[in-house]
Amino acid sequence: MQAFLAVLVGGLLTIAGGLAAVLVTSRSVKSQWRNDTQLKVSTEVLNALQKVVSRINDLAYLPGKEGDDAENAWSALVASVMEWHNVRHAALLVGSPRIVALLQEIDEQSESLTNRARAKQWTLVEFRRERDSISRLAADFLDAVRAETGWPPLQLKALRWIDMRNEDWLVADTARRTGNPPPPES
Repeated sequence: MQAFLAVLVGGLLTIAGGLAAVLVTSRSVKSQWRNDTQLKVSTEVLNALQKVVSRINDLAYLPGKEGDDAENAWSALVASVMEWHNVRHAALLVGSPRIVALLQEIDEQSESLTNRARAKQWTLVEFRRERDSISRLAADFLDAVRAETGWPPLQLKALRWIDMRNEDWLVADTARRTGNPPPPES
């Protein structure tokens, strides 16, 4: 009888140990999947945001806000905003409350920036000042994602995007390379 009980207890302990290992492994795999998904979706969020900011830039620098150029810029912006919303929605599904709040703020700021871009023609320096709030929020978003996935924050002041298609940028870049830097932005 003791042998039978010993086998039974040994079997139960083996099963319990196996279940414990499965649960621990399952949690670890689930956590790793969540981190991987969060990083992938967050990368897509930042890429989509770059496109939105670039398209807002295109609209902001137009001298006239009517006509074919304006309509093309608006159509490109609408397409990039649709992509932005698709990846933002994915990020809302896997993000923490902090990340969700930052995404909402970024979305509100990009909408506000779009409205200001449609109101007048901007210079590069003027518009950089206008988009600074989105740049700061994007840096905060990056740090929040890194912290959530266990990486240390970078504590960037802002994420900067350069639109290589912008003529003002090309002039400023040429001036820098030739030793004639433009006046500093205030």
